[in-house]
Amino acid sequence: MFNKAILLTALMAFSSLTLAATEIRDSQTAGMKEKVGNISVNVKNGTFEEAMAALSKEADGKGAEFYHITSLERAGMSADIRATAVIYK
Repeated sequence: MFNKAILLTALMAFSSLTLAATEIRDSQTAGMKEKVGNISVNVKNGTFEEAMAALSKEADGKGAEFYHITSLERAGMSADIRATAVIYK
């Protein structure tokens, strides 16, 4: 029973990884066929890594296969991070 639970957990983790949107670079955007739209996130008291993870999650939620980060910035002197991206299928 315990081994089945571990196997199930591993399979679920693997399947969620395969469905995650992939970040792409500037040079890769030219080959994208279908631009789906734009997304943005605001992370309160966060890090750039947390903002990038939030963009990935948002892209997944919109059904995108790929996303390209267009801005990643700290709002003034605060600890808040704002990030934007273009999403593609």
